[in-house]
Amino acid sequence: MKTGAVILAAGHNVSDEAFQPLMTIGGTTIIRRIIILLKQADVDPIVVITGRNSDQIEKHISKMRTICLRNTDYETTQMFDSIRMGLNYIEDLCDQVLILPVKYPMFLGDTIEKLLKTDSPAACPIYAGRRGHPVLISKELIPKLLHYDGARGLGGALRQESVNPLVKEIPVEDQGITLSIETDDDCEKNYNHSRRIPVHSVIHLYLEGDEIFFGPGIAQFLSLIDHTGSMQTACRQMHMSYSKGWKIIKDAEKQMGFPLLLTKSGGSDGGFSQLTPKSKDYLTRYLAMEKELDAEAKRLFQKYFGEDNRSNEGIERN
Repeated sequence: MKTGAVILAAGHNVSDEAFQPLMTIGGTTIIRRIIILLKQADVDPIVVITGRNSDQIEKHISKMRTICLRNTDYETTQMFDSIRMGLNYIEDLCDQVLILPVKYPMFLGDTIEKLLKTDSPAACPIYAGRRGHPVLISKELIPKLLHYDGARGLGGALRQESVNPLVKEIPVEDQGITLSIETDDDCEKNYNHSRRIPVHSVIHLYLEGDEIFFGPGIAQFLSLIDHTGSMQTACRQMHMSYSKGWKIIKDAEKQMGFPLLLTKSGGSDGGFSQLTPKSKDYLTRYLAMEKELDAEAKRLFQKYFGEDNRSNEGIERN
């Protein structure tokens, strides 16, 4: 079952001083911590809704293979409007979706694993009698959330009569699901060794002919073009110039021997960019190979370094 995620980082109703995504927590930032933990659980795609300081956030995570959508009306809309934006986009890309505001970054990887094991149409972690984040919903429930127009945002949508009986509460030993991080002091007070991101393997796959021509960067670029239908939007999300984007495409085409894109310039009907059938097939095979390599890397990591992690956990508990 394919699981995606919607991260809410638009900055609704907060001041610049309290804007959380780029706050430092441990050895990274809040937004990067969330994305890393999701990727460790094989969550993909990850959609990040930006608004306030969108350029900064998008540049900060530009190489993390996420999809960024901008809520340009974040100052006059509610968080649930950003949720709708994300769900509208991701609805046809996965079977279930994790929804999480960026202000709750302290959850543990074990909580994600427990949520993903449920067979319920919706699941919510619960600690000490309180529901927390992230929330998991199935694709089938997305229309019910999109059409909800009552009060209390996501909480109200999950408690509507047709949805609430389907929400399974998952007990977890993870206070982080309810810890809201608003200030640097909150980060310092609530972060400790038990909440460090576990050491893990990271594998990058490159394909080489006369030279390296296909890797994580162009895979992300093509995926974004495929998702958005716009090379210009893909360039913006990856924080590179349009001319550099074309150079990457042309250099790869020389090695591959076939065109990667079909493009149409703007006009009365608007312009678009889309992958050719051969390039889409190539990207699909690359991503499949990358996924298998990642699974094998995790197995090997446990073989060679798993004991180190278990030892560290024992030290932290003591």
